[in-house]
Amino acid sequence: MLSLGIEAVDNALGGVREGSSILIHEQDPRSMGRELAFMFLKKKLQEDNLIGMFNLSYPLPTLFHLLMKRGVDAESYLRSKNLVIIDTFGSLYGHRVEMEGVQYLKGSLSPEVLSKKYADVVGAHKEEWARLGMFEGRELWGISMNINEYTKIFNESTVLSYFEVSAETRRRHRAYREYPTGTNIWVYVGGPDRVFASLYRRMDYVIRTQSERVGDAIKRYLCILKAPGLWQPITFEYSFGPDGVEFRRID
Repeated sequence: MLSLGIEAVDNALGGVREGSSILIHEQDPRSMGRELAFMFLKKKLQEDNLIGMFNLSYPLPTLFHLLMKRGVDAESYLRSKNLVIIDTFGSLYGHRVEMEGVQYLKGSLSPEVLSKKYADVVGAHKEEWARLGMFEGRELWGISMNINEYTKIFNESTVLSYFEVSAETRRRHRAYREYPTGTNIWVYVGGPDRVFASLYRRMDYVIRTQSERVGDAIKRYLCILKAPGLWQPITFEYSFGPDGVEFRRID
């Protein structure tokens, strides 16, 4: 079992299974669910693990700035090869950044070919990690930020079809058959829809963050909706403070 780096959640679940798929659903931006993903990224890199980050919406300079504000020197981790960034659509919103460890998907990005191009890039980097002996003693993680952005590029029906093709590609491609398979975190922002429902069905773990205003205060909640062996949701109230994030179980 692997740690998510959130002690309260790790204690409730006993960790997460290696090779599993985890969905973090930020139901509203005020809940700041994406911050938990950035915290996780920072901790796993500090522990010298390997991370492939799939960037769907941020221009690369913006992403680097967001990471640096959270104490993650992305350029340093790219040079050390612990981090690789696969840019899908971020370069649509800003200029390309040519840098070691940053991979761009080239040519057509239609749903029919997108999953194959992802797998080819992942396979090439896994091959380099293997050549350098970097898998030994390290966890392998994938983080896909803002996967709801797919519906802004394609329509909803096309995205649903893409997920089907992508699952089959991961089953067959050499990147996943010949090299270690990572544990994957997907971050989805916004209200539930058909795309979210499809993702929910595919995930091993689903964690939702949401918030409400109570007087002048904002209350934030984290709810574990789905996990192996879980028969009812587990809910925490959490807050951000100078010493990090504090969780209190309330279910």
